[in-house]
Amino acid sequence: MNYKAPFYAVSLSLYKALSGKKDMEWFDASVPVFEIEDYFRHQAEFDYGIIGAAKADCRPNDDVVLWAVSTDMEVYSNYKGRKRIAERLETLLNFLSSQEGWDTLQDILQANGFHLWRVTVNNMRINLPVYSEKGIWQSGAASVVLEIAQLEK
Repeated sequence: MNYKAPFYAVSLSLYKALSGKKDMEWFDASVPVFEIEDYFRHQAEFDYGIIGAAKADCRPNDDVVLWAVSTDMEVYSNYKGRKRIAERLETLLNFLSSQEGWDTLQDILQANGFHLWRVTVNNMRINLPVYSEKGIWQSGAASVVLEIAQLEK
C-alpha cells in the first residue's frame, strides 16, 4: 500500500463541514488578512475562523494505515471582550461533537480515501488581546484531532 498524506482531505472536510454555518465564516490559512478584512468591510464587529497549521502522525500496521491529524482552528474577533471567542469555540466543540458534524466529516473524508474513527477537540484556549491602531482584537484556538484510517484503493 502506498501512503496517502491526509492533509488536503482533512482540511477540505473541516472547511466544508464548517462552511455555510450561520455562526461564523471560516477561511483557509492561505487567505491574506487584507482579503478577510475587505470581506467584512461593511460590518462594525465581526468574527472569523482560520483553518491553521496541521500535523499528522502515521501509525501503520499489517491491516491498515492509521493517521492522527491535528489541525489548529483559530478564531478571531474585533469584539472588545472575550465572550465572542468563548462562544465561537463552544459552537465549534458542539458541532464537531454532534452527529451532523460526524456525518459531514465522514462523507467528505470517505470521498477522499479515508474513514473517520474519532474526533477530539483539545487545547481550547483564549489568548491575550492584541491592541492595534485598528482596535482591540481577541483570539483563541482549539486543536481538532481527526483519527482516520486510509482506505485501500
